[in-house]
Amino acid sequence: MMYWIREVAGWLLVGIGLLIFLSVVDFCEKRYIFEAGILAVVGIFVFRGGIHLLKVAVAARVCQQAQSRLMTGTTPTGSTPARANSSRL
Repeated sequence: MMYWIREVAGWLLVGIGLLIFLSVVDFCEKRYIFEAGILAVVGIFVFRGGIHLLKVAVAARVCQQAQSRLMTGTTPTGSTPARANSSRL
């Protein structure tokens, strides 16, 4: 359940990063090049941080689903896995 917090935080950081980029465009239109450059670097870090949190949340969810499938012993189709080399014995 912890991955939901990471996913929400990731989407929040992605949104804040996009708002920062919108501010960069506004600064560029007003010819504030130095301020726009600094804010662009900040926007890149915030946006990439959000993308990273989203990747971690998806990976955690996939690992949790794989762990639950291993515990129950079923495949994604719902059938039990066949034993390898059982016909040779």
